[in-house]
Amino acid sequence: MIKLDKNDVVLFSGDSITDGNRVQRMDLNHIMGHGYQYIVAGELALEYADKGPKFINKGYSGYTMYQLLDKWYDDVIANKPTVVSILAGTNDGNTGYHEGRTPVQSAEKYYDALCKAIEITRKELPETRIIICEPFYFPLDKSEISYRLTPSPDCEATFRRPDTDETPDCENQRAEADRLIRAYAKQAAEKYGCTFVPFYDCFIEAMKTADREYFTWDGTHPTIAGHMLMAKQWLNATANI
Repeated sequence: MIKLDKNDVVLFSGDSITDGNRVQRMDLNHIMGHGYQYIVAGELALEYADKGPKFINKGYSGYTMYQLLDKWYDDVIANKPTVVSILAGTNDGNTGYHEGRTPVQSAEKYYDALCKAIEITRKELPETRIIICEPFYFPLDKSEISYRLTPSPDCEATFRRPDTDETPDCENQRAEADRLIRAYAKQAAEKYGCTFVPFYDCFIEAMKTADREYFTWDGTHPTIAGHMLMAKQWLNATANI
């Protein structure tokens, strides 16, 4: 796993996958949200408890990379993290489709915002380690809209699956945008010498052992199994930084 020391601050930036329904107040039971970032932070906090590193969640449900960029100075630079982990892109394809952009235009807009965020960080916090996480999207079979194949049984209250109304055209364009955005994420990591966390292939491999819904319940958001898969991949990919 990544090496941390005294005064290290690890900040997670991203969309709803990172947000994890976090609270924006000093409620330490929920401040990190629930997901891969919570698992990673918990693992690192315990491992390096003698050094006392800090962990910050700046994920926002529904955000694109360019929306994260708009808050970059307040959310990232002002907190002076020594490690920044960025996971965005899924909403860039989805928002782009609904706003009339092509997959290529959506991907280019993502890449431009990601590069600017990296450049700002390098200028303002030159010693900060930057981690670029690969976004992902897995369209699901909609012949049965349920939670039967997930790791979780029915809950007390019903909740409409977010992908219920996605049309085949929307799915196809989102999938193409995601393919391009994944490539741009890796390209940015290589261009700026950042650590890259490849999530897509590890999901594909895991999905050989169980249905897609066991790892992502709506094609976008991971289940508990999916979040654990991500946490392990994140820790493995950052082991040498």
